[in-house]
Amino acid sequence: MTELVEFSLGALVLLPLLAAAVVMLIGHTARRVLGVVTAVVTAGFTVPVVATVADGDAPELVLGGFTAPLGITLRGDGLAAVFLAGTALIAVVLTVFAALVPAATGEHLTPSGWRPGHPGFWPLWLGCWAGLNGVYVSGDLFNLYVGLELVGLTAVALVALGGRKSWDPALRYLFIAVLGSLLFLTGVGLLAAVTGTLDIAQARAVLEEVEDPTAGLLALSLMTVGLGMKIALVPMHRWLVPAHSAAPAVVSPILSGLVIKAGLVILLRVWLWAVPLVAEAIWLAWLLGALGAIAVLVGSVLALRQDRLKPLVAYSTIAQIGYWFLAFPLLVTEHDDAGAAPGAYSAIVALAVGHMVAKGGLFAAAGYLKLRFGTDEIARLRGAGAQYPALILAMGACAVGLIGLPVSLGFAGKWQLATAAVGAQQWWVVVVIAAGTLLAAGYLLRGIAPLLLQAPQESDHQLPDTGDETAPAAAGSKTRAEGAGELLILLLGVATIGTGFLGSWIYDLLGVGLW
Repeated sequence: MTELVEFSLGALVLLPLLAAAVVMLIGHTARRVLGVVTAVVTAGFTVPVVATVADGDAPELVLGGFTAPLGITLRGDGLAAVFLAGTALIAVVLTVFAALVPAATGEHLTPSGWRPGHPGFWPLWLGCWAGLNGVYVSGDLFNLYVGLELVGLTAVALVALGGRKSWDPALRYLFIAVLGSLLFLTGVGLLAAVTGTLDIAQARAVLEEVEDPTAGLLALSLMTVGLGMKIALVPMHRWLVPAHSAAPAVVSPILSGLVIKAGLVILLRVWLWAVPLVAEAIWLAWLLGALGAIAVLVGSVLALRQDRLKPLVAYSTIAQIGYWFLAFPLLVTEHDDAGAAPGAYSAIVALAVGHMVAKGGLFAAAGYLKLRFGTDEIARLRGAGAQYPALILAMGACAVGLIGLPVSLGFAGKWQLATAAVGAQQWWVVVVIAAGTLLAAGYLLRGIAPLLLQAPQESDHQLPDTGDETAPAAAGSKTRAEGAGELLILLLGVATIGTGFLGSWIYDLLGVGLW
């Protein structure tokens, strides 16, 4: 069993990376088949790692037999196991969806014009998944950077698959990704200069013995700003809405559900594992908390003002990101007499994983509707529920998770965060949670309710016949494969509710390998 777990740690990164190279050498149909097979097998390698962590063990794999600081170590702890499992679920569903609905992968230019479906999706997506898994299991700071770069660069290219309209947002995203990586790498270099190692555990041990915390605090600040840019924390969020809105139907849920979680995982690694939290870092935690509160409120208000579905969902992402940072002041409360830190940590992870599943489903549904109707204007989507009841049901279930209603992981995360805030007597956190929940109900109702109303005329929901073969199919004329894709999105809606029963299990799992 030990050998299988160690092999799985390496395969989680190397298998999708190898598949990304292979799919570039084969035809488009074969790419889809290999992509689905790779997704299923990679998800299978997640099982032994998660099972071992659930038993209370934190497996490690020393690559090449060279231990740190010379070698590279892969580690599977509670944080890694939770995100590996969540990513595997979303990745398998979205991979199968992309294989069934090739038009959801973007469009490419041919001698006869733009055509739906982009063969470049498969190597980029599999490379992105390899980078995500690399971020989750990396035991040293430099390979965290390598994984983050792989995720960021492939994500930028995935956005650009949406055609000409997506190139400007992709370019803006590229600038932010590069600048964020540069700041993070500068912080990594500073920590390496001070500690003499890139291994996370060894760096922490050295920093605990250093009397002057200035270098560690400076490195923490640089890395936090760089990762904040990649996560799209307010006010570093302006790139997110254009990129997530312009991306192809299957790419938007990958970006919102998975890609931004890589930055969050690294941020938690840095704050809770690499750099000992000292009193000097409290001001930074409070700054993050304040920005998180602003993000919850501003993102929600901007979502309420949208008349297009994908931008509404994108602004919702900005608001949901704010909840993660609300917990940071509770992570570093000096002396932590109220014991708020463990609850705040588990709240961040529960909210992030709940957002991963719910936003994956909601963005996939929004992209699918845009693909079917040729628009994501909410007014023109009125009555879509009559033709796509399973899709609207999925959106409703995902909305339950994003609002944070009971029986969802979003509710469990908000409850843990509110409980930790009350224990630490930080009542403002509870106020922000309550306000954000009401606003979330408002903007999600604004986006979903018109779809349930009766359409004034059927013709309002179909594009005029322009003779353009690249135009989306008329609403209702879906193939069996597209119908199956709709059911896959419903599966994410069901998972949004189902994962709500895992709150206690996730809390226990996160304790494995912590500090």
